[in-house]
Amino acid sequence: MKSPSLRLRLTLFISGILLLAYLITTSISYFELKNSLNQLFDSQQLLFAKRLAALNTHGNVMIKPGYPKKIPEIDDNEIESLNYDDDALAFAVFNRKGEMIMDDGEEGRKLYFYGGFFPTASHRAMVSEQGRWRILWLLSNDNRSVVAVGQKLDYQQDILTDLIYKQLIPWLITFIIVILFVAILIGRSFTPIKALATKLANREPDEDTPINLNGIPKEISPFIQALNKLFGRISSMITHERQFISDAAHELRTPLAALRVQTEVAQLSNDDPVSQNKALSNLLIGIDRTSHLVDQLLTLSRLDSLEIQDELKTLYWRDIISQVKEELSPLAMQKQLQITIDEQSPNEKIIGQPLLLSMLTRNLINNSIRYIPTHSCITITIAPNIIYFADNGPGVSDDIVSRLGERFYRPAGQKEKGSGLGLSIVRKIAELHKITVKLSNQEQGGFMVTLSY
Repeated sequence: MKSPSLRLRLTLFISGILLLAYLITTSISYFELKNSLNQLFDSQQLLFAKRLAALNTHGNVMIKPGYPKKIPEIDDNEIESLNYDDDALAFAVFNRKGEMIMDDGEEGRKLYFYGGFFPTASHRAMVSEQGRWRILWLLSNDNRSVVAVGQKLDYQQDILTDLIYKQLIPWLITFIIVILFVAILIGRSFTPIKALATKLANREPDEDTPINLNGIPKEISPFIQALNKLFGRISSMITHERQFISDAAHELRTPLAALRVQTEVAQLSNDDPVSQNKALSNLLIGIDRTSHLVDQLLTLSRLDSLEIQDELKTLYWRDIISQVKEELSPLAMQKQLQITIDEQSPNEKIIGQPLLLSMLTRNLINNSIRYIPTHSCITITIAPNIIYFADNGPGVSDDIVSRLGERFYRPAGQKEKGSGLGLSIVRKIAELHKITVKLSNQEQGGFMVTLSY
């Protein structure tokens, strides 16, 4: 299922927030308007009730001195028709016994009588909602009658609803305009991202030029910076792989050429069994050397792309070293070498992959066995957070020490056959386990590899 675009989600989210804000403000306005209208209508009803109470409810009208006066007449053309609901307001006058003595017609007869207690002389009006009416009762000044003025609740509700609806239309227009502007603004904000996508789509696979951050929104700058770092790592990896392939091709060219020469010698030595056997023997040695070189290349290639996040275990160094020592004992015995393990910290542990740490240890011990003279000693010391692999051989010159571990590097004059990848594999495994490798000559003679973590 295709997920909606970020632009659509932002627009919908902002629309939802605006709608929620409108509902909240409208609800608050509704109750505020309702209270205000009740106060207004109560004042209207009270004023009307007072005018009625000023009448002589027995049929005579109380007329002040100086009345009647002649009232100016108004031209009919100046009078506009009034849009009103003549049934919205009704009145009735009751005596203190609850008998209706005056009303305005059918609606007035529906009003209720209130014969209860009026609190004080200054508070002679009471209000209540009865059925469909909001009724105000006013006790006349002579305490002989009660005036009831009622207003339909439906009428009040209609006015309130009409006010809300009249607010709704302008708000909807404003809402649509705001959402359109928001959508346009969001679209413009995503323009740099679209331009970036186009630039990335047209980018060459091996291009390592960092993306320019000018004009990029601040919010996506970390993403671009991460991409630039990724491009740098990819470029470094591609350069490394190209160098690796070039070095591997160079290293394989010589043994393959030697194999071809030995094969040709064997073919030409049909009449000389001794020469033919020697050529075939050299051919087997060359095949073994080439196989070892290919194995080392494959191992190094796998290590380059490996990240040890799975199959991690807590391992004891003494177990790893003892196992490798036992495996390489036949080679050590051939050269009459002595391998000693000095357990200064017998319970020294490390978290890592057993296979890789065994490979690291095997390469270091195997190198010592191959490159030191017969009757020599190899001492492996297990100390807190440090492992020493030392021998009492001749060591190496200082200018060579700095280059040991470079891929395919072999010092000149080596009699032992090798690929020059053993220490490179050691360094890579150590890097994966966050182990620091230090190569050095000992003051008393011999060579030493220090692993610290």
